[in-house]
Amino acid sequence: MTARFTVVAQDRSQRWTLALGVASTRQLEIRNDSDAVVECHLRVERPPSASASPAVLTIQPRHARSADIIFLANWSPAQESTLEVSLRDPQGQQLAVFVQELVAADASDCSLGLEIKEPMVVADAIAGFKLWLTIASRSATPQRFEIDFVPHPSLRFPERTAVMLEPGEATAFEVPVEWNRAIRDLHFWNHPLKVEAFVPTSNGRRTAMLPWETIQQRLSQYLTADDRAARIPQSVTTPSASGPGQTPGQLKYTELAELKKLEQAVVGTVQPRHAVTSAPAPAAAQLEGPPRPRLPVAALVTTGFALLAIAMAAFFFLRPPVVPPATAPVHVTQPLVPTPVLIAHHQAAPKRALVGPVAKPVWTSVASAQHAAVAAVDSSRETAPVASVAQTAKAVAQTPKTIALAPAPLLHRATRVDRNAVVELGGVDAAYTSGGRAVNVAWSGAAQASATVQVLDLRGKIIASRSVPGARSTATIRLPRGYHGSVSVQVIANGYHGERAVQSTSLAPSG
Repeated sequence: MTARFTVVAQDRSQRWTLALGVASTRQLEIRNDSDAVVECHLRVERPPSASASPAVLTIQPRHARSADIIFLANWSPAQESTLEVSLRDPQGQQLAVFVQELVAADASDCSLGLEIKEPMVVADAIAGFKLWLTIASRSATPQRFEIDFVPHPSLRFPERTAVMLEPGEATAFEVPVEWNRAIRDLHFWNHPLKVEAFVPTSNGRRTAMLPWETIQQRLSQYLTADDRAARIPQSVTTPSASGPGQTPGQLKYTELAELKKLEQAVVGTVQPRHAVTSAPAPAAAQLEGPPRPRLPVAALVTTGFALLAIAMAAFFFLRPPVVPPATAPVHVTQPLVPTPVLIAHHQAAPKRALVGPVAKPVWTSVASAQHAAVAAVDSSRETAPVASVAQTAKAVAQTPKTIALAPAPLLHRATRVDRNAVVELGGVDAAYTSGGRAVNVAWSGAAQASATVQVLDLRGKIIASRSVPGARSTATIRLPRGYHGSVSVQVIANGYHGERAVQSTSLAPSG
């Protein structure tokens, strides 16, 4: 008789939400519905970054066993969006198949579509066209998408549009585009080769392109020969004055160049005028003849600065190199720090023999702490005479560095934590409390520095969360007011060096 198997996930969400950059684990329950003992082999067909543990299970008749699906940290939502697990017998025959959709937590992704709708005609002339744009969300959480177009000199697109979409939601709207056929680009075309819309996402951006040939076929009855070929504008090639066919208020390229040259020539030759009054020249001046030409002051000043710069350059670059003086090593003698003397304070022994507190030294300087060794003193066994205490006090008075001992209570030995161990996370159990308005979560593991407990709804959205410090392994999380659906509980254990372990479980509606 052929064995019958049922494979279900403990996380009953429509999509499994995985965190990027960290390893995570999900559980599968495999049930043997036949009357024979079967050895099952679990194989992850895709993605390559996932594996099953254990890979071989022996299931008794009418019994079920659990297996873990482990996703590595290099899981990528772009190429690995579906999980496929096959269950086979020892001979390789397929017994069951499990398929689940995978999405990244807080990832933004969508799909775009662009089509030509209809032309925009004004006074029997083409003035533009309308596009029909479709956008669908492929994100696991609600995301905001901003839609924009690649610009072109002859086209005028609307301002950037932003839409808010829920997971799996889609919308479509009309985009009017104005077309100025008199404007051409650097390649002398009055239109682009394609119209392209784009939306930024987590993995770059999504684009939708519409070839101009498709738009041209839709607008063919309104187009002319100039619209179908690259034409050099007449204003660039014709040097004559503006004719009747030129647009009013526009000048040709050659005319603008000539006006610019004329303006520069006028600005460069105009000199300020001063009022001059005629007066009779004195007799001495008339006898001397015409005045001598004077050298301009600006030329003399410029020549002087140039000579000064040459002299300074010759001084800095032509001077002989200076040999730096040889430096000999300097020997530094470390100061001699006297060994500090410890004073042990004794307490009167009670009637019963008890072990007294251990004296804890308090150092007054770092150097004293580095050169001295502190020994613990047991007051119950020490029987130092009064004379030795006096001698010790005298030695302390002569020591330049004073060390005082403060009694400290006896401390219990703390459990050592291996911070080099990798964090491990065991089974996760969850149950409703407070009449179904809170969830009590418990888990087990090792090498945990902290943990985060998250409660998700059916769509994988986080509705409640709580952080747990240290190695604590229990937490109680209250559900949002008015929520009565099923939930999934996800525990993220953080290690001491940044590694993480993730496990989850699910609960049916509380009723």
